[in-house]
Amino acid sequence: MWVRVLEAWLTARLLASPGFHRAVHNVHKRIRRLRHGKDPEDMGGTNIEQTGESDTRKFIQYYIEELKDQIRRGSSLKK
Repeated sequence: MWVRVLEAWLTARLLASPGFHRAVHNVHKRIRRLRHGKDPEDMGGTNIEQTGESDTRKFIQYYIEELKDQIRRGSSLKK
């Protein structure tokens, strides 16, 4: 009987503490980021992150492919 009363009291104290709610919020935020990526509201204003090295490489590869396609199309139109 006393164990249940102690358990209920400890649970009530835990749920009333702001530290517990902060910890749960942080865990939920991390899980949401893993599942869905970074939140759009976190990327606004001055919180915009720099793009990674892989994004830069992808852009350069795409740019080179587009230039090659334009050159190919331009040389075929001249004939």
